[in-house]
Amino acid sequence: MEAVSRQLRALGLLLDYPCADVQAHLREITEVLGPLSGGATDGAQHEPLRALLREMACADLLDLQAQFVDTFDRGRSTSLNLFEQVHGDSRERGQAMVDLLAQYQAVGLCMQGRELPDYLPIYLEYASILPPTAAREALHAVLPLLANLASALERRESPWLAAVAALCTLAGAANWRAELAQNAAQQERAPASQGYDRSGEHVPADWTPDGLDAAWAEEPVSFLGACSPQGPSASAQPLQFVARLPKPHSTGVRHHEP
Repeated sequence: MEAVSRQLRALGLLLDYPCADVQAHLREITEVLGPLSGGATDGAQHEPLRALLREMACADLLDLQAQFVDTFDRGRSTSLNLFEQVHGDSRERGQAMVDLLAQYQAVGLCMQGRELPDYLPIYLEYASILPPTAAREALHAVLPLLANLASALERRESPWLAAVAALCTLAGAANWRAELAQNAAQQERAPASQGYDRSGEHVPADWTPDGLDAAWAEEPVSFLGACSPQGPSASAQPLQFVARLPKPHSTGVRHHEP
């Protein structure tokens, strides 16, 4: 199997709700992600991914699951549902889901389970089915959202930042902070509306009860695309996203083992 496809599936497993099967196969996952977790020009840059793999291998499963829920189910900014960042709970999200589901079906991906089509591990499963070039294009289409997610995970000092940073690298942005800065420069909205606690305690506002209410009440950012595929060919019809500044809920398909 093509290396990029295996890496996408491996990263999807790391970003999905932890289970005993994933823990049992972390050695194989580590081998698949080897090129992304070591052997690069800057080995220190990739140490966090190796650390994440070690932590997941050694952690008690219940503790790991609790940490996952606390990270990804607490506020929109770290949601693994991509359209939370661009649609929130608006009506437009429904049509975007339909369009995305049509893209999945066009390449033979049939969803099972309770997850929505915009759940990041499912999107990675979709990208893994595409040819390598199309897979990278599919990743690049959601790069602004991945960069926002990486930023939110960094603020929370989450080890899962390493997995999202690896996705940014596969999408062609080894420096996700530069991508985030570029996105910020293109935003027309004032940064004062970001909604994060800047008191010096480095705790995002959406971790507080009032902040959670405010985050979920915000109006959605306009969405430019997610067009239905124009044919059954396995090419990525790029989903066009306009990500809000770090502002962005979760828990699928059964992923193939890498």
